[in-house]
Amino acid sequence: MDRSASHPFCIATIVTDKAIEAMLEGSGSGSYTDESPWLIALEILQKAAQQNQLLPILFASKSPDSHAHFSHWSTIEDIDVDELHRGQWLTRCSFGQLQPFNPIFESIDSVFIKASAQQMAREQTEGIRVYRQALDEYHIHPYAICETPAFIAEALSV
Repeated sequence: MDRSASHPFCIATIVTDKAIEAMLEGSGSGSYTDESPWLIALEILQKAAQQNQLLPILFASKSPDSHAHFSHWSTIEDIDVDELHRGQWLTRCSFGQLQPFNPIFESIDSVFIKASAQQMAREQTEGIRVYRQALDEYHIHPYAICETPAFIAEALSV
């Protein structure tokens, strides 16, 4: 399926600097695994696919002695969620070629958390732009659902 439009929302996650280095040393695409169930992320991916849209994933990296910052982004190709044992999960998120993050937007708080359904409906119905909450390091693990940054939406529409 040829998808060319970006979904209005994206997935943001945090990984170690070493994980980013390993992804880049490979083909630059691959998969990321997590021990949390990414069930809502899977639902968003399925909805994006039905709408012929690409779902971006933003990778923030962190070293032990620094704050997290966005370093790369890609688009999700697949999310596989397995319950290994009762209460134990494994999520594998496959993604395409990693792209460097625009330096202007590397700060975690440059991306906004997805507003609630009620806030979005109010914005669409009443024409009032609702308050947006900036992402921070405490809300990104295991992942956060955020508004897709404009520079990514533009890159995907080309």
